[in-house]
Amino acid sequence: MTLMAKSNDPLPLSPADLHVLLVLAERELYGYAILKAVEEESNGHVRPDLGALYRALARLTTAGMVREAKAPNDQAPAPGQKRRYFGLTAGGRKTLVAEVARLEHVLDLAGARLGLRAEGALSGKGSRL
Repeated sequence: MTLMAKSNDPLPLSPADLHVLLVLAERELYGYAILKAVEEESNGHVRPDLGALYRALARLTTAGMVREAKAPNDQAPAPGQKRRYFGLTAGGRKTLVAEVARLEHVLDLAGARLGLRAEGALSGKGSRL
């Protein structure tokens, strides 16, 4: 048996794509702010360089998950700077929800197989894998 996703199925998401979508689910941001938020929210486990981040944003934009957004009025860049803001689309939110559900299923399965059914056992609040 071969387990393969459909060619047009965006799941599973890469860790970088998942974290970018999670960051943009909260608010629209510009590239460098996305990069810093991804690093912070992943506890440093996902650390794309700026080029990799913009390639991911281009890929997610082409896939219809991310869109370019207008800068918020209170976030005007300094003179001579141009910031490209990005936001999550409805399709991106749908994909993100589907990926989170997929990951929850994997965690439930892992917990059952490894005998870690106690609340928080897989989240770092209880036993560690």
